[in-house]
Amino acid sequence: MAFIKRIIPGIYKIQLSMPFRMDQVNVYLLEGKPLTLIDTGPIMDGIWEDLCGALAQTGHEPSELERIIITHTHPDHMGFAARLKHISGAELVCHRLAVPKVRDYRYAVLEEMEELIEFSQTLGLSPDLMRTNQSLMRGWLDVAESTEVDLVVEGGELLEGDPFDLEVIYTPGHCIDHIVLYLPEYHLIATGDLLLDKITPNPEVYTNRADGKLSGLPDYLDSITKLRELKVLQALPGHGNCIPNFHTRIDEILSHHEQRKRYIVATLRGREMTILELGLDLIEFVAAEMHPTNIFLAMREILGHTVILEEEDRVVRKVREGTYYYSVEE
Repeated sequence: MAFIKRIIPGIYKIQLSMPFRMDQVNVYLLEGKPLTLIDTGPIMDGIWEDLCGALAQTGHEPSELERIIITHTHPDHMGFAARLKHISGAELVCHRLAVPKVRDYRYAVLEEMEELIEFSQTLGLSPDLMRTNQSLMRGWLDVAESTEVDLVVEGGELLEGDPFDLEVIYTPGHCIDHIVLYLPEYHLIATGDLLLDKITPNPEVYTNRADGKLSGLPDYLDSITKLRELKVLQALPGHGNCIPNFHTRIDEILSHHEQRKRYIVATLRGREMTILELGLDLIEFVAAEMHPTNIFLAMREILGHTVILEEEDRVVRKVREGTYYYSVEE
């Protein structure tokens, strides 16, 4: 069942239920010319019917869509893009770095899985355990479909509309191809997964970046920091509730990551630990379930923090037999 909320006249939030821990995803309908949908929801039982029903309640059909914008290529945000584009002939918009995954979703996801398995030893994790975690996520292979892209953006473009102009802002970190959409005349911003009301989005692991970057967390913190310059009355996130205290929420997230860095430094005093060991320690500290997915997510965030702490000369990294070990010099 979908939940519909009118943000302002002509803009609707459609919240779709999903059978996961993150149990809902938000898409946004912008009425006018062109009739625009921001994100689409994943291909899962009942979601297509819920999406079509929600559109009908606003007086529209999928075939009427004229523009579809993907904030990033996680499948809960791009799943139905191909189907909606086929039905409507709508222009599909995404960032340049999203194009390969949109064009061949399944291949891109399988490639990402293999790269993470190869990277697992770096984290102190056995490849077998990483394969176990990946096997739990294989269901995501079928929740999005491939299609062609019509308009490729880099960030800085203005997507004109009547009455809703959208300024594209490139915001990597949670995902390398992430964009947000700012409505300057209305001081609204569709933030995808960049800014959420209750949780901090997990940073991407960069396994094959030419510049040697290992984690998206530094990019993520830069992305949310630069958005503080905008005048925003309300943020429209990809999950959860809308965010009226936009700048306060950014400050909360920045503070959270500073606290996590201090926690890691304190944890490392007097001992040497891998990313896996730090992740397990963090899960125990926050009293989360010792589940393979939770372990993997904790490790992704910890990796980002250690990258930043190493740049700040607050931790030392040593490599032995392909595994990273971190410590603090007293």
